[in-house]
Amino acid sequence: MNNKQDRSKFLNVLDNAVNRFADLSSYFNKVIIISHNDADGISCLQLMQNLLYRMNLDYDYFIYNRSVSWKSYLEGILSKRNTDKMAYIFTDVGSNLSELIPIIEKRNEMFFILDHHEVETDTDITSHPDNLSFINPTLYGFDGLEHIAGATLTYMFVKKLYPQIIKQGWLAIIGIAGDSLKSMDKLKSFNKEIYQELLAEEIFEDKEGLILFGSMHNSILNGLKYSILPFIPGLGGESNVKIQTFLNGLNINPKKEVKNLDPYEIEQIQKQGGFESYGHYAILPQKGGLLSFAFEHALLLNILCFKNISAAVSIIQLQSITRYAKKVYSEYITNLAQNLKILSNELPRYETEKAIFIKIRDEIPPSNWSDTASFSTVNELLDPYKILLLGGLEKKSHTIKLSIRCTRKFLKKNDYKGVNKIISNIKRELGGTGGGHKLAGGIRLSTPSYKRLKQNIEQYI
Repeated sequence: MNNKQDRSKFLNVLDNAVNRFADLSSYFNKVIIISHNDADGISCLQLMQNLLYRMNLDYDYFIYNRSVSWKSYLEGILSKRNTDKMAYIFTDVGSNLSELIPIIEKRNEMFFILDHHEVETDTDITSHPDNLSFINPTLYGFDGLEHIAGATLTYMFVKKLYPQIIKQGWLAIIGIAGDSLKSMDKLKSFNKEIYQELLAEEIFEDKEGLILFGSMHNSILNGLKYSILPFIPGLGGESNVKIQTFLNGLNINPKKEVKNLDPYEIEQIQKQGGFESYGHYAILPQKGGLLSFAFEHALLLNILCFKNISAAVSIIQLQSITRYAKKVYSEYITNLAQNLKILSNELPRYETEKAIFIKIRDEIPPSNWSDTASFSTVNELLDPYKILLLGGLEKKSHTIKLSIRCTRKFLKKNDYKGVNKIISNIKRELGGTGGGHKLAGGIRLSTPSYKRLKQNIEQYI
């Protein structure tokens, strides 16, 4: 990412891609969408599907989870006819240009990549194949986490082609809520602009109150117990009896819903609980229960993407949660709160001057590694001036899967060399597959490469 923001240049590149797609759209026989397997990616997919449907374009879609290289993944997707009457659109995924450009430049189809993940540093971003339109705001100084979610970028693209898509803008709100990991009043740049634009159009509702993300739909007892942002030491993952005793001491009914707490009750909970968590959150009025809370909706999508991708794709279109999804969510949030408690108190770790390695065996299920790493870092449960490498053996691929996270405190201390840069360095020397942002990413390595990484981590930072 460039440090200097160039809004005009970014918007010009976006406009050029939009115009190119508009000019060629009547020529395409089919469009293939490839998106990421998380809430942001699924939101992007739905926005793009809505656009193509309204443009009367035939389309299909695929979900990419980064478990294999682009070459291996695309072998079964790219048309053997290699015709210029097809287009491929990548949303929320596709900034591994060192892998993708050698594939794209041999093809006749048109490729559109809308991504907010940082581009690998060893890639020449000034030279693109003629059949590629690459739109990535990180090239123009914008942070892919703080400033613009994948769904924000996709919404901006589709709205320019079909302004009425604004009615589907709630999809962007889900993507923003799931990717920003903060209360809505702390949004910045394009995320903030789109949030305010959609709020003015009454596409969703903005509420103010106690923030216990993960359990905003719940009672205050469960809210404190299962909140993952913030995770509250001493209450998070604790017994009902302990939390009920805490609330009874404040004369607050443990069954009272989080959204119905009055200002005095909120003040007392924060004061006696030793934490501050007050802000704004988004409500989707067309949906009910858990799905009406944007953050919780996004979290559910993230969970389902690992459990049942078809369920994730379908539930974003529903107005109420299914029994299956409710069960999956309850199990997950219960385990995640417990995992954060375990990680902060019990798991053995190997620490160097700049890194913390936590190798998981059976303590935390693989589907929870990424979010456990993310929320432990966001909550600063470990040393915020060190990078976290959390993971273990993935039996399916027989590789070591690592979720890598850092804080902005780490970035500042280390000349803003973030996770994406470190992953690029690791891949260059040790191989593996993966990528990410400055603050978050992942990589899969062979066991020998992991051992070398652990021994020499400082040289990659």
